Amino acid sequence: MLSPIQLPLQPSCFEALSWSPDGEIAVAAGEHVHVLIPKNVVADPGAQGKDAWEITRIRVNNFTNAEWASIYPQNRDDFSLGAEQSMSTVIGLAWSPEGLARFRRSVLAVLTSNLILSLWEPVGPQAIWTRVAIANHALHPDPSAPGQLTGGQLRKANIRSFQWCPPLKIPGRPDGSNSAWQPESRWGVHLISVANDANEVILLKVCRFVCSPPSTWSYRVEKLASHQLNAETVRFSKISSESMLRKALELKARVLSVSTGPWLACPQSTEDNAHSVTAALATAYGQQLRLVKMAVVLRSSTDDQGDALKYQVSAELSDHPINQSSSRWAHCQVHSPLKWIYTEKASTIGLAVGTIAGFMTISMTPSNYMGSDGKTDVFDFRKIPSSSFPAAVDDEPSRRYWDPITAMSTLVDEQTNTCTLHLGSGSGLCATTTLEHLKAGVSPGLPRWSKHVDNFREQFGLDHDLGGNTVSRIGGLASYRDVIAVLITPNPTDEIQYIVTSDEKSFLGFAFEGVDQNFNANSLFTPRSNEETQPGASKREKAVEFLISQYEKGDDINEMDQRLIYAAACCSIVDEQSESIRTRARKVLERLAIHLDADLSEEISKCEAGPPQICAKTSDQFARPGGHLFEKCDICDASIPWESPDEAQCENGHLFARCGITFQAMQQPGLSKYCSGCQTEYIDEELLVRVHDEPLGPVLAKVTQAFDTCLHCNAKFKCKFKSQ
Repeated sequence: MLSPIQLPLQPSCFEALSWSPDGEIAVAAGEHVHVLIPKNVVADPGAQGKDAWEITRIRVNNFTNAEWASIYPQNRDDFSLGAEQSMSTVIGLAWSPEGLARFRRSVLAVLTSNLILSLWEPVGPQAIWTRVAIANHALHPDPSAPGQLTGGQLRKANIRSFQWCPPLKIPGRPDGSNSAWQPESRWGVHLISVANDANEVILLKVCRFVCSPPSTWSYRVEKLASHQLNAETVRFSKISSESMLRKALELKARVLSVSTGPWLACPQSTEDNAHSVTAALATAYGQQLRLVKMAVVLRSSTDDQGDALKYQVSAELSDHPINQSSSRWAHCQVHSPLKWIYTEKASTIGLAVGTIAGFMTISMTPSNYMGSDGKTDVFDFRKIPSSSFPAAVDDEPSRRYWDPITAMSTLVDEQTNTCTLHLGSGSGLCATTTLEHLKAGVSPGLPRWSKHVDNFREQFGLDHDLGGNTVSRIGGLASYRDVIAVLITPNPTDEIQYIVTSDEKSFLGFAFEGVDQNFNANSLFTPRSNEETQPGASKREKAVEFLISQYEKGDDINEMDQRLIYAAACCSIVDEQSESIRTRARKVLERLAIHLDADLSEEISKCEAGPPQICAKTSDQFARPGGHLFEKCDICDASIPWESPDEAQCENGHLFARCGITFQAMQQPGLSKYCSGCQTEYIDEELLVRVHDEPLGPVLAKVTQAFDTCLHCNAKFKCKFKSQ
C-alpha cells in the first residue's frame, strides 16, 4: 500500500505536498494539481504503488470573468507581475481540516500565481473536481458583487499566502452528555488565515451551505478581522538605511508565509454562551519573523438560516507582545516555511522557522504564547545550522548546506505526548528532531524516509550515467497518522538540466516514523472508531434513541418526521433492542396513536413481548387516520412489513435497502449515499432536497446532521457504491 510512486510532474513550489485527514494526497505541479485517493484495501489488498491509488489531474488555472475579473496594467507601486502576466501556476496548496466539505470531508485550497485562492472539492456522482469558492471575493469592498479593482483595492484583494487554522471546536456537548455531538463540537468552526499584497494579515471564516442549489456557490467565505503589519519593522541590516535600494526593498516587502498555532482557551472568559480562545500567527514578512495575536470569541447564534454554523464568530488581531524581543532573531533571514510544534498536553509550544543554511526554533510557555503574562522575553531561542544535519555515508564533507529548507512537517505521538519535527532541503538534506532534544543539545537525527531520498538519487544517476553528480530535491513533506510522505525530484548537479513535459518525473515515498512495532500498512486508512461520538450499548440504538427523543420534546412535527419516529420505534422492536429503548418506543407509539387517532395496537403490544416483526398493513389501515406512517411499495402498491432493520421487502417480493439512520425503505433510485468502508446505504438528504425542491423536516435535518458518518464503522460517506 505504501510502496513508492513515480509521478509525471515537477513540483512548482516549496511545500508542494499536502495530506488530508481522510488520506487524500495533493501535489502542486505547475498548472495542475495531482490528487491521489487511496483505494479500498478490502477490494484489492495486494495493490501496491500506483495501483493502490486513484490518481486525478486537475487543471486549476482556468478562471471565468466572474471568478477573476480582468486586470489592466497597474502603476509602479501596485503592479504584480504574477497577477498580471503569469500562467497562474500553483504556488501553494493545503487541505482543510475534516468536516468542512460534503460528507464531512476536506476541501482543497489552491493558491495560484495570479494571487487567487480557490477552494476545490469533487462534485456530482462522477466526483468531478470543481472550484466551489474564491476566497479573494471576501476581500473586495463589496463581497456580494466582486468586480474589477485597481490600485490599493487590488492589492488588498490579492492573496499572497495562506494557511488553514486548526479546527476551532466547542468543548463538550451543549445539550448534555447523552446527546449527539453538534457539528461545531465534533468538527469545529473552520477558519483560514491569509496575507494580502497590502501586508495585511486577515482571518477568514469558511462555511458550507447545506443543501445549496447546484447553480450557486456552495461555500461562503467571510472576513472576520484584519491587522496591518508595520513596514518600519522590516530590517535590511546589510543595506544603508538612507539608500534608495533599501527604501525600494521596504516598499516591495511582502508576507510570503503564514502559520497558525494551536487554539488555547482563555481562562478569564466568563460571558454566558461564549467561548473565547487565543492563538498566535507567525508570518515571514520580507525576511523577518513577525507574530500576530488572534483572539476569537464564539457566541451561540439565535438566527437559523439553514447553514452549518450555529455560532456567531468574532475576532480581533493585534501585534503579539513577543515581537518586543524580536531583536534576538532579527539577524536571521527567514527564507522558507514556518511550522508550529505542539501537542495537546504539552507544557511548551514551539515554532520552527527556516533560515539561510538552517532553521531556528522559538519555544515558549502557553501563557507566553497567549501574550497574557506580560513577559515578552521568557522564551527559548535556538539557531540550528544545516551543517549539524546528519549526512549519508557517501556524502561529501561540504555538501550543499546553503540551500534553504523547502519542506517541514510534524508528527505527533499521542502515547508519548511528543511532537517530532521533520525537515527537508532543496539539496536533499534530511533531519528530524524534537524541542526536548534541541534543549538538551542533541543534534538532529536522520529520519527513516531519508532512504527514499538516497535511493532515488542513486537510481537517477545510474539511469542517466551521471557518475554520482546528482541531487534529490525535497519538494514537500506531509504526515498522516504515523506515516511521513516525501516528494522527491532528482536533478543533475554538474550540468544544466533541460527536459520536456513528457520527461518530468518526481517520486513520492512513504515511511513509518512511529513507535508501534505492529504497524500494518493495509490498516492505515481504516477509519478509527470514535466511541465518544456514539456512546451507548449499540450504535443503532443510539440513532433510534435520538429519533425517539425528538418526539418526546413535542408533538408538533410534520408527516415525514412522524414516519421517521414510527420507523425508529419499529426498528427497536425488530432489532430486539434494550428494554429501556423499547419502553420509550412504546410511549412514543402511544402518543402517536392518540395524536393521529391511528391504530398502532400491534406495534405497542410487541414493544413488551411477541415476535420481532410487524405484519403488513391492509388497504383499510392505509385509508384510516395515520395511514401515512406505514410503508407501501412504489412499484406495486403492496404493503411493506417490518421484518429487518437492514432490508424492506413488500408482499410481492420487491426488495429495498433501509437507510442506516432513518430506517426508511429507500425506493427512489439515485438518492443514496454509501459508506466508503462497509458500503452501508444511507439516504442522501441533499439530493432529497434538490429532487423534491422543499426543505428537510426538522427531525430529518437533525438526525442527518448528528450522525454524519457511518453508524457502524465511523467511515465517511461517498456518492457511489464502489471501491474507493
